[in-house]
Amino acid sequence: MQSRIIYITGYGRSGSTVVDIALGMHPEVFGSGEISAMCRHVWRENEYCACGNRIKECAVWGPIMARWTQQYDPAGYFALQRAIEPLYAPARMIGGRKLGNFLAQSQALFSIMRDETGIPIILDSSKAPGRALALAHDPSIDLRVIHLVRDARAVAHAMGRAIPLDVARGIQKEIVPRWAMRTALRWRMYNSVAERLHAQLPAEHFVRVRYEDIARDPVTEFARISTTVGVDLSAIASLMAEGEPIVPAHQMAGSRIRMKGPLSLHYDDAWELEMPETARRQVEFVAGEQLRRYRYVD
Repeated sequence: MQSRIIYITGYGRSGSTVVDIALGMHPEVFGSGEISAMCRHVWRENEYCACGNRIKECAVWGPIMARWTQQYDPAGYFALQRAIEPLYAPARMIGGRKLGNFLAQSQALFSIMRDETGIPIILDSSKAPGRALALAHDPSIDLRVIHLVRDARAVAHAMGRAIPLDVARGIQKEIVPRWAMRTALRWRMYNSVAERLHAQLPAEHFVRVRYEDIARDPVTEFARISTTVGVDLSAIASLMAEGEPIVPAHQMAGSRIRMKGPLSLHYDDAWELEMPETARRQVEFVAGEQLRRYRYVD
C-alpha cells in the first residue's frame, strides 16, 4: 500500500507555511512544516516547534525523532540531502545508492510519523523541488504536489527586508536583505524546476495555485487543492473565507508566523505600495515570461 505525501513546492516567502497550517487542521493531514530542515539544523540546534516547545521536548516530534535516530544518523541524512535535493543534482538524476538510501530513510521517517501521530497523510512544505523530484522516484509514495506560486515582485519585496535573529519566535538565523534581481533569478529557477514535477506525476496529482488567489478566494482554491490531495478541505476553506483563524500545531520549520498562534488569512499588498520602481523593473525583466504565464502581468 502506498503512503500519501502532500508536498508543497515553489520558492520562499510564497505562503507555504500558511497553506501547511490550514491543511494541517484536517484530521487526516499532519502538517509537519519543512521536513527537509529537520536534519539540516532543527534537530541539531533543538529549535522550536510551533507548539511552543523545543523540538526535543515536543510531545510529537520528540518520540518521532527518538525512534528514527535509533536507526539513522541525522548528519548522514543531511549529507544525502546535499547530494539529492539541489535543483540540478546528478545523484538524483542518475539514481543509484545515494538516492536509494535517501528514499529509504525518508520513507522510514514518514512511517514513524504516521505511527506516532495516528494521522495517515503527511504534509511536507519543504518547497525544494529537487526533494519532491526525488520522492517521485519512490513507487511506495503516493505523491500529491501543490505548486504554490506568489508574484515574484511581492517575493522580492519581502526578501528585501532584514529580519533579526529571534529563535523563540521561529527566526532561526538573521535574515539579511536580498537584492531584487537575485531573488527574481532564484524565483524563476525554483519555479521552473517545480514545473517539471507536472510531467513526473499523474496529471490529477499536481495542482498549481497562486497564493494571491488563496487569500482572495480560499473556497475556490481549496476546492482545487482538495481534488489533488484527495481530502475534503471545504470546511477549513469556509472558515478562512469567514475570517476565522487557522491554528498552527506542530510545524517544525517554516515562516515565523507559525509561532504566533492563531492567524487570519489576508491579502498582503504592501509591495504594490512600497516597492521601489527600480526593483520592480528588475524583477519584471528577469521573471517576466513566468509572470505572464502565471497571469501576474499581461
